[in-house]
Amino acid sequence: MKFQKLIAGAILLTGSLAVLSVVPQSVSATSTESTTVAVVKNNASFTKEGYIMRILNDKDASKIYVGKSNYKKLVKNITPSKSAKTISPKKVQKVKFRIEKVLNVKGRGAGAPVYLVASKDKKYSSWTTQSGLQYYYLNSKAMKNVKKPLMRIANRLNTSLKKANNKRDFNAAMKAAKKLHGNQRKFVLRSLKQLKKDGSMNVGGTNLLIFGLQ
Repeated sequence: MKFQKLIAGAILLTGSLAVLSVVPQSVSATSTESTTVAVVKNNASFTKEGYIMRILNDKDASKIYVGKSNYKKLVKNITPSKSAKTISPKKVQKVKFRIEKVLNVKGRGAGAPVYLVASKDKKYSSWTTQSGLQYYYLNSKAMKNVKKPLMRIANRLNTSLKKANNKRDFNAAMKAAKKLHGNQRKFVLRSLKQLKKDGSMNVGGTNLLIFGLQ
């Protein structure tokens, strides 16, 4: 999926799209009814978590570009040429990615954020959405008792942690998280505490732990 298409999908303007320009700091889209601005920026809270994300193997997944030269183009919001080497997400299921930049859309019809992710050696990179990403260890044996109660919350229409059943499942996830070890324990507990502060799982794009749950 090209960068411009990702932007168009994120913007979701109700009117006809007259202008779509991509520049290093921002992109502007103008319709007959309103103006929507998408800004590409760094997000230190995501970047500092390091290489802990996986690109999901999904039929609608964005293209994964190969090579540092293509990564540099994506950083500048430039779509590599049609002949640029790409691979299927199926080929990188054991590769860890980090979120490098975030494209946030502001204005009427704004949609979900889009993320630039890259492997540690910058060999693989892609612009993709939250639905295309997942915490790398989410499906591990150690995370089983954390994931199950969180999934129950995510699958309910009302994910407010004030609801008794959601609060019970959240507490179960927290209890299981305390049994984890090392950096994983720190990350999961930190994420769960943020989730508790948010008060709901309806906080798309702000908590890496729940990217693969929604």
